[in-house]
Amino acid sequence: MTATVTPAYTGNDWVGAPLPDFVRRAARSCPDPRRAARDLRPIIEAEAAANERSGRIGEATARALCESGLFGMVLPVELGGMETDPATMIDVFEDLAHADGSVAWVLLASTFCIGGAGSWLGPTAIDAMFEQDLGFICAGQVAKSGVAERVDGGWRVRGRFRFGSGSQFASWFLGAFVEHRDGAPVLDAQGQPQIVWFYAPRNMVRLDPDSWDVAGLRATASHDFEFIDQVLHDDFVMLPARRPRRGGPVMDIGVSLGHVAFSLGVGTRILDELQVLASAKRREGRATLIDQPTFQRDFGMHRAQMEAARAYVRRVYADWFDDATRNGTAALTTRAAARLAACWGTKVSAEVGQWAYLAAGTDGVRTDEQSVLQRCFRDLQASAVHRHVDDNVLIEAAGVLLGVPAPGVAL
Repeated sequence: MTATVTPAYTGNDWVGAPLPDFVRRAARSCPDPRRAARDLRPIIEAEAAANERSGRIGEATARALCESGLFGMVLPVELGGMETDPATMIDVFEDLAHADGSVAWVLLASTFCIGGAGSWLGPTAIDAMFEQDLGFICAGQVAKSGVAERVDGGWRVRGRFRFGSGSQFASWFLGAFVEHRDGAPVLDAQGQPQIVWFYAPRNMVRLDPDSWDVAGLRATASHDFEFIDQVLHDDFVMLPARRPRRGGPVMDIGVSLGHVAFSLGVGTRILDELQVLASAKRREGRATLIDQPTFQRDFGMHRAQMEAARAYVRRVYADWFDDATRNGTAALTTRAAARLAACWGTKVSAEVGQWAYLAAGTDGVRTDEQSVLQRCFRDLQASAVHRHVDDNVLIEAAGVLLGVPAPGVAL
């Protein structure tokens, strides 16, 4: 690295400040992740409304989350992590999302960034991230917004990225860069730009304090960030094709698991909130909402859709884990089946959220502290447009299952 930059921002007080000790020294494991998630819920619930207003996770929740060990769920055991199985991870993300979608979103984004670092980075990077006192939590963005060029001593990188979910906790940032040579992009075998992924330390990244003003997932503090023009050692580039992977089969599973588990947790919460509302909601001259047959029918169908999606998602990610256990990495068809389920589960949850919002009438419009239903609705709509679960992924997954995969599709 060529320089050290100390950001100096005003506005968001955490953006330019050093990370607290409890973040840098966050636990990497716990005896029972499911119990840890359950124990976090009352702390998360107590701060959720305030977090929504401030646009970031409050100190009590942040401290408890860092002390829980859950940031190590996708970290190899040899680095102090847990390599948690898919069923447990789904339960954890769902449970936290039921309490507050923003907290679950930050955790899922960070844990898979951490897992990528632990799986694929070289020894110099591993030492800096997991043996020093800098902290190991990562945030990132895999949209190819940066430029990387080979130079003496490593790679020169620069670029600006959007939506750095988990940046409030991150000692390290991940970015996707188009490799350049002699000023032009390097193309892969399919004629597409060659993409490389780098991790840089927090003090070599600028966070934009004015870039986070959104309708959903407000407390995630997913600020835009910029890789300062710098040279990174080759060990900080994630090159799965050139290095042996650390960790077992769960390290093969992608972040789509977290995205759909998040959606299922928030979708379940919005139905729970609607059920409570329906027991008291009444328009003049009509029966209470919960007593109306049409509401009962629709509520039953949407609850059943959620339960069907939960069962489907668990089965396909168990299949991915089993395939990776047998073969080291799962077949493309196995990945496609899981990615398809993630897209479908996310869409089901978003549709359930939209129905619940409309069924709530004017109560669903309110954005005051008591309107968990409104927060869930916005979080579900925000998650549904994410690139990991959008229609492009659905089409790619369907193409693989139909036997007509797009050239170079990896999923």
